[in-house]
Amino acid sequence: CLLPPRCSHLLCLAGGPGSGKGTQSAKIAAHFGLICISVGEILRSQMLHHATSDQKWELIAQIIANGELAPPETTIEQLKQQFLKQQDARGFVVDGFPREIGQAFTFEEQIGSPDLVVFLACSSQRFRQRLEKRALEQGRLDDNPHAIERRVDTFKQNVPLIVKYYQEKGVIIRVSSVVQAQLYPDGMDKAGEGGC
Repeated sequence: CLLPPRCSHLLCLAGGPGSGKGTQSAKIAAHFGLICISVGEILRSQMLHHATSDQKWELIAQIIANGELAPPETTIEQLKQQFLKQQDARGFVVDGFPREIGQAFTFEEQIGSPDLVVFLACSSQRFRQRLEKRALEQGRLDDNPHAIERRVDTFKQNVPLIVKYYQEKGVIIRVSSVVQAQLYPDGMDKAGEGGC
């Protein structure tokens, strides 16, 4: 296990593009005093700093702009570095992970098993509306119309296996996007305190 010695809480927030993962991860981390790690933010930051000088990151930027997932080995490596930097952390909220089932397996092999996975459920129509609005406000590389369709399709393909895997482990809860305005829907505090 790569997690810091004092770490006793590991929570993952999974959901489609535009489902509110970043907002909810930050709120949960602040509420429980955990460190929030955003997979998307890490990758975007690396692309911003290295895409013009590093061929690997230039290629990853093209992949992401096309609406595809970054290579899993890159994602896991970036996560590992974040965990290693936070040796005093008592726990983590990992925003936007896993995005496909292979990432879940590799994460458990190389880093550790989540105590709780929160799945943010949201309709495809709502995804598209939120992403189109965000594209106007933030101008993110991966919020272009082609990438949005690709990302929504990729998510719909990958999510059944992820949900099934964590259901079998008994560590997943589903939160509807409709109730996300309430920071902690019924049962979430209990799941967070007991399982995480």
